[in-house]
Amino acid sequence: MGARRRLIDSRMIRDVGGARLAVGILVAFGLASAATVVVQAVTLARLLTSAFGETEHADRTLLLIWLAGAATARAGLALGGELVANLAATSSKARFRSLLVSAALECSPRPDTISTGDVATLAGRGLDALDVYIGRCIPDLVLAAVAPLVLVVAVGALDWLSALVLLCVLALFPVFGALVGRAGAQLARERWQQVRALGSHLLDLFEGLPVLKAFGRSSDERERVRQAGEALRSASIATLRVAFLSALVLDTLASVAVALVAVPLGLRLLHGSIGLVPALTVLIIAPEVFVPLRRASAEFHESSEGLAAAADAYSMIDSATTPTTTTPTSPTPTAPTPTSVTGYVLEAPDPRQVPLTLSSVSYAFHGSSWPVLTDCTLAIAPGETVVVLGPNGAGKSTLLAVVLGLLAPDSGSICVGGLDLRQIELANWRSRLAYLPDRPAILSATLAENLRVADPNASDDQLAKTLVAVGAKDLLGSLPHGLKTPIGEGERPVSTGERQRIGLARIVLHEASLYVLDEPTVHLDPDAEQEAIEALRTRLAGRSAIVVTHRSAPLVLADRICELRDGKIVDPGGLEANRVSSPGDA
Repeated sequence: MGARRRLIDSRMIRDVGGARLAVGILVAFGLASAATVVVQAVTLARLLTSAFGETEHADRTLLLIWLAGAATARAGLALGGELVANLAATSSKARFRSLLVSAALECSPRPDTISTGDVATLAGRGLDALDVYIGRCIPDLVLAAVAPLVLVVAVGALDWLSALVLLCVLALFPVFGALVGRAGAQLARERWQQVRALGSHLLDLFEGLPVLKAFGRSSDERERVRQAGEALRSASIATLRVAFLSALVLDTLASVAVALVAVPLGLRLLHGSIGLVPALTVLIIAPEVFVPLRRASAEFHESSEGLAAAADAYSMIDSATTPTTTTPTSPTPTAPTPTSVTGYVLEAPDPRQVPLTLSSVSYAFHGSSWPVLTDCTLAIAPGETVVVLGPNGAGKSTLLAVVLGLLAPDSGSICVGGLDLRQIELANWRSRLAYLPDRPAILSATLAENLRVADPNASDDQLAKTLVAVGAKDLLGSLPHGLKTPIGEGERPVSTGERQRIGLARIVLHEASLYVLDEPTVHLDPDAEQEAIEALRTRLAGRSAIVVTHRSAPLVLADRICELRDGKIVDPGGLEANRVSSPGDA
C-alpha cells in the first residue's frame, strides 16, 4: 500500500480470498433493499391516500400484503447481509493473519526491523479492526455510489423537480465527506500508532518484568504505561470528535435536502400541480436517498484504524518478502551445481558433505552503531561439532541467528560449500537444520504434539523413549494423561527445566544435517545435564553442529572449541586442552 490510502484497497480484496464474492453479494443485497424501499414507499402512499378517497378502488388488503412483504424482504436482506458480512470478515481476517504470520516466520533479510510487539498488535487488535471495513464499509461504499442514484431515478419517475434537488444536494456530499474524512483518516492513523506503541511497550514490559522487579524499577514503567494509555485516550477522543463532526455535517445536508423537497411539494399540492400519491411517495423515498451515504461515512470512520493497521501489515509483509539485493559469490568447484530461479538457489548443499564458512562477518542491530559481531570468521568442517564459548551478551545468539539466516550480515559472507547463503532459498536451507533456542517455544497443545513438531511420524513409544533419554522421565510420569496431556498457555504449565527438556527432545527426534544449539543445557541440574549431553552426543555423531554455551559440561561434545570475544571468533590452542566433563559455568 502506498502512503496515500484509497477508500477501497484492491490489493486487500485480492489477497483476502472470498472477500470479492462477499462484497458482490452484499452490494446485490443492498440494491435489492433499495428496491424494497421504493415498493414500501409506493404502497404506503397508496394506503394513506385511500383513506381520503384518493384511490377509489384500492384493494387495501392487497396493499397491506405488499407492504408487509416488502418490509419482510428488507429485514431478510438485512439479516442475510449481516451473516455474509460476518463470514467474510472472519475468513478474510484469518487469511490476512496467515499472510502476516507467514511473513514474520519467513523473516526478511533484516528481520530485526520487525518488532515482535508490532506483529502481536497487528495480528490481534489491528486486524480485528478490519471487521467493519471488510464486512460493511466496502459494500456500503459501493452502495453509496449506486443506491442513491437508483432511488433518485425512482423519484424522477414521479417528480423530476424533486429528483433535481436531490441530485444537487448529493453532489455536495463527496466534497464535505472528503474534507472531514481526510482529517479523520489522519487522526485514525495517529491513534493506531498510539495503539502500536502501547502494545509493543506492554510486550517488552512483560518480557522484562522479572528484571524490573528485581531492580526495583517497576514503578518507573508503571508511569510510562500510564502516559502511553493517556496518549491513546487523547487520540481516541480526537478521532471521535471528527467522526461526530462528519455525522453532523451529513445529517444536516440530508435534513436540508428533505426540506428543500418537502416545501415545494407542499406548495404544489396546494396548487394541484402534483397528486397526493406521488408527493407522499417522494417524501418517503427522499430521506432514504441519503441513508447509504451516511452509513458508509460512519463505517469508514469506524474502520479507519483497521485501514491503518492493514497499511502497516502490508509494509511488514513486503519487507519480510523482499529479497536481499547483493551480488552472489561464485560457487567453488566443490559446490553442487544449483538450479537458479529468480536469483535464488532451490537446493541447499548438505553441511554433512561440504563445509560451512563464516568469512569476516559483521553485524549491528538496526539503529545501533555498536556492532555485535566484528570481522567474525569461523569454519565448520563436514561432520564437525564446534562449541563456541563466551559470556552472556557476547553475541553468541546473534552468531547463531546469522547461521540460521534469521539475520543477514552487514558485511562478510556465510558460505555452504562455497555457495553464499544469500543465494539459497532460506526455507530450503532451514529444512537441513535443527535449532534449539535458549528458550524453546511451547505450543498450546498436547505433549506429543509439541514433540512431533520435530518428527511428525514419530510413534508414542519413540516419543516416550526420547523423553527418558533427555532426562524428562519425571515430566512424563507427572502428567495425568501422559503424552496426550495438554500443556502450555492455559493448560498444564511447564517449568523452565521442563521446557528445556522438551526442546532437547525435539533435537534428538529431528533428523538434520546441521544442529544449531543455543545454551542446550541451561536451566538443567547437574544430573539432568549429563543425561542431556549423552543424548546429544548420540544424535550429533557424524553430523555437523555449532553449539554456543557459557557452561563447561557441553564441551565434551566438541571436536573443536572456540571463543567469541569482542565480536570475533578466537581459537586459542589452550581451549581444546581445557575440556571438562563436569557441569557448571565456564
